[in-house]
Amino acid sequence: MARDADPDGSRAGLVGSLLNGLIVLDMFDRDRTTVSVAEIAQRLGLHRSNASRLAATLAAAKYLRPAGEPGQYRLAGKLVALGQLALEQTDVLDAAAEPLADLVDALGETGHLGILDGTTSLTVSVVDGWRTVRMHSYVGKRAPAHCSSMGKMLLAALPDTEIDTLYAGAKLERRTERTITSVSALKDHLATIRAAGYAVDIEELEPDLCCVAAPVFDPLGHMVASISVSGPSSRITPGTAPDLAVEVLRAGRRASESLGAPAVVDGWHAKEP
Repeated sequence: MARDADPDGSRAGLVGSLLNGLIVLDMFDRDRTTVSVAEIAQRLGLHRSNASRLAATLAAAKYLRPAGEPGQYRLAGKLVALGQLALEQTDVLDAAAEPLADLVDALGETGHLGILDGTTSLTVSVVDGWRTVRMHSYVGKRAPAHCSSMGKMLLAALPDTEIDTLYAGAKLERRTERTITSVSALKDHLATIRAAGYAVDIEELEPDLCCVAAPVFDPLGHMVASISVSGPSSRITPGTAPDLAVEVLRAGRRASESLGAPAVVDGWHAKEP
């Protein structure tokens, strides 16, 4: 019987070929930096030709690279980048946990921590607000970066040339009547965010939903996340946003300090609403 068989049905519904690929990656460790097609075939109980195709697929996807001799593979640099990203996210989650909880305690609005994934804002942490009427969210939620406060905050860390590249040929999705729908208007708006030091979304993503976001920096001064609060338009308005931003900026600064960020990053931390 093949070693990747599933006699007890515990892998029912899972993608066997993907699991096999992950098992191959797990074969590597500090003492085993190269793996052969023959070893993969033995580990998975596959015919050598199938093991060879599996390794070649992982290499084509930049997860493995040939080790010099035919049929030998090493881990590729893509895994280093993914590992660094995972480490950074773990550090950010730890650094932002207490500031985010305190922010929600103080304001009662739902708090979020997000990162940029291409043109998408990805929520990596949520603390529910304590108000009766509040926004409900979840870890893993994605939103177009151009119309969410966290997304716009993260986009504001990029130069205009990178914004042009990121949105080259792309049409900005209109989510509400207030959504920014052109790259030129987005770049103008990001300049305003850089000057203010924080970002606001007033019903740009969803009707009646408003948000205020601030940056979180790493030790090198790179913006690695955005912290925000979200609530109904009856409480978060253009008039109340600056006062809320004071608290959100404070939370972002605390998280940045926990990560070892410098006190001033290109003027960002010098800005106050």
